[in-house]
Amino acid sequence: MDSVEILKRLIEFPTFQVSEGEVEEGMKQCAGFLADYLEKIGFKVRVDDLCNVAAEKTFDGKKTFLFNTHFDTVPPSNEWKDALTPKLENNWLYGLGASDAKGGIAATLSALSHLKECRFAKLIVQFVNYEDNAIVKNGKRLLGTPYWLANNPNFKADFGINVEPTVVDDKWTISLGCTGRVSFTITTHGKEAHSSTPLKGKNAIYDMVKVIDALRAIPSGRFAIDGFEGEMPINVATIVGGRAINIVPSECKITCERRVFPNEQAEEIMQEILRAIENIADVNVECVFNPNVQPPYMVDKNDENVQQTAESFSQTLGHKLPFRVGLGRTDSMYLYHTAGVKTIIAGPGHTGHIVDENINVERMREFAYMLENFLKQK
Repeated sequence: MDSVEILKRLIEFPTFQVSEGEVEEGMKQCAGFLADYLEKIGFKVRVDDLCNVAAEKTFDGKKTFLFNTHFDTVPPSNEWKDALTPKLENNWLYGLGASDAKGGIAATLSALSHLKECRFAKLIVQFVNYEDNAIVKNGKRLLGTPYWLANNPNFKADFGINVEPTVVDDKWTISLGCTGRVSFTITTHGKEAHSSTPLKGKNAIYDMVKVIDALRAIPSGRFAIDGFEGEMPINVATIVGGRAINIVPSECKITCERRVFPNEQAEEIMQEILRAIENIADVNVECVFNPNVQPPYMVDKNDENVQQTAESFSQTLGHKLPFRVGLGRTDSMYLYHTAGVKTIIAGPGHTGHIVDENINVERMREFAYMLENFLKQK
């Protein structure tokens, strides 16, 4: 099947979570389609109880190479009534998951189906579930790749590609890693009073304004490589305060996050946040950091495997691909930190999680050709 036809089929599967604790039928059907396709082109396939699809195929080359990406999607917006109906208009294919990340899967399958010989001794393909969603089993919130790694503790690979969108302004890039995350909750405590006598109270929401101003004054994180420049301020994401219109609020709470670049330390960011709020006068404030700090990572651009991949892609396209880091979290962070797999990020998509999500089919076909050439080269 051509990558466009594969992607059309993948879009039709509803691979988003509806119920908290059950694997959705559309996820099972999509996993079955992927497993059948991989088996037909010579891969040995296993599907686990979360519908993670893992496949292997051996060749005569050296080293073990990994492909990883996810087939689940966010739920479609209520505004997008035909999200599961693929539409091809000119060079753009529209549909839920077209860019993130089913287009990358379609290109990968297309490349693998043409592969008769390979530079690697083994190819491992992971089409995982529960990256955009999570499932609750036995009281635990589970994600696909961490779950698979926990159940396969001896898994190893020499190098890998996390197939996620890296096309920017319709131009190819390669991400050497991705940002991490520090998340935290801040609460201001005031004093309740009747709104007819507000001066007898202390308005916790007004105090939170001071806190937010202090957070916004903290310098943003910055990172630059190969002409790419990233800036990351603190994001105040939610706010809750007050309990009635006629009461001065005694409490206000915000939740925040700060994405962490590979050149930064999460502990230093947390200390900077604490210093900023401790210096606010006449405010009773507490800050609690989520202990689950997600560390960033970046593979050295001079690594032999990185250079080999980048040079192959550049030869196929006829121009050099610039390096960058992904600003969002991908499963590559688990592969790198948990399994020790040096993983770059590259894929034909450009954006996701929006109404009328789409992908340029020329970029998708290019990626299939890039992968095919890369895998065949000795």
